[in-house]
Amino acid sequence: MRPGCIDMGNNNDLRIGIVGMGIRGKLFAATIEQSEHARLVAVSESSQATLDAATKRFGAPGYADFTEMIDTVPMDIIIIATPDFAHKAPFMAAAAKGINIMVEKPFATTLADAEEMYAAVKNSKIKCRVAFENRWNGVFVNLLEQARDPGQTGEVLAINATLNDTIYVPTKMLSWADRSNPAFFLLAHAADLACHIKGKPIKSVYATGVKKLLASMGVDTYDSIMTHIVFEDGAHASFENSWVAPASMPMVVQFEFRVLGEKRAYMVNFNDQMLKTAGAERYDLAFTGGQTVDGRLLAAPCLMLHSFIDDVRNDRAIYSNEEDGMINMRLLDAVGRSLESGEVIRMP
Repeated sequence: MRPGCIDMGNNNDLRIGIVGMGIRGKLFAATIEQSEHARLVAVSESSQATLDAATKRFGAPGYADFTEMIDTVPMDIIIIATPDFAHKAPFMAAAAKGINIMVEKPFATTLADAEEMYAAVKNSKIKCRVAFENRWNGVFVNLLEQARDPGQTGEVLAINATLNDTIYVPTKMLSWADRSNPAFFLLAHAADLACHIKGKPIKSVYATGVKKLLASMGVDTYDSIMTHIVFEDGAHASFENSWVAPASMPMVVQFEFRVLGEKRAYMVNFNDQMLKTAGAERYDLAFTGGQTVDGRLLAAPCLMLHSFIDDVRNDRAIYSNEEDGMINMRLLDAVGRSLESGEVIRMP
C-alpha cells in the first residue's frame, strides 16, 4: 500500500492527532467529533493548563511533548495548529512517520524551513493540506469558480485586497504576535486567493511597512504592510494588511477582495453578512458565514477538515497542498526581503 493511502480494514475511523490546542486546535477537535469517518486519538500542547482543559473537554490522551505523541500513538492524520513560527518541527516528525498532515498557513515562516517541509512530503509520499481555509468559504468558493472561468471573466487584469485585523488580535488574542506579522497572518490568505485566481507565476514583489504603534506597546512587529505584485503576464495585485485597526470596528476582521477582468469585475465585502445589530453602546456586523446549524459546525475551517478526511479516506488528490504552500511561502519570503531592502524583488 502506498504511503498516504489508508487501509481502513474493518474500522471506518481515521485516527487523528492535533498539535496545538489553542483556538484553532479546539475548533478542529470539535469538527472531528462530528465526523462519521474520523476520531481524535491524541492531542499535544505545550501549555499544561490548555492541555488539561483539552483532554477534559475532548477525552483524548494529552501530551506535553509532540514528539512523544507522534512516536507512540498510531495516527493516520495529524493536524498542526501551532503558532506560525512553530510548524516545522512537528511537521518533519510526522512526515518521517508517514503520517498525512494538515498544517496551518503559512506553510512556514522561512523559505528554508518550507523547502525542507516540502521535500519531506515528496520523500515520504504523504498527503499534505496547507490550510488556506478561504477556499472553503462560501463567498470565495463562488468567486473562484467564476473568476477562474475565462469564458465569464476573460483575462484577469488586476486584483486588490484589504485584509486587516483590529488591534485586539496582536495585543490580546495572540501571545506570539511579535514572532509573526500581518504578512504571515493575513497576506497569506489573500495572496493565496489571488494566486489561485490568476494561475500565473509571480514576476516581482514590492512591499513597504510601518512599525510604530505596536512597537510602542511592546509588540515588536509591523503595524501595517502594503504589498504590490506583478504576474508574469503583466497583471498586478495589491494588498493592504494591517494589525492596528481600531478596536471599535464592527468586526475584528475587515476583508474586501476585488477582481477586475476583461469581461467582468467581482467585488467581495466579507464584512457585509446581511445581519447588522445595534445596541445602546455600539453597532456590529454579525458573523453569519459559518454558523452552527442543528449543532453542526459549518465554518470554512470545519469544511476544509472534513474535505481532507475524505481525501485521505478515498486516496484523492489534495486541493490546497504543499505546492500551494510553496507558492505562498516564496511570495512571503520576497515580501520580507523587500521590506528589509526597500527594493523590488525579482522572482526566479
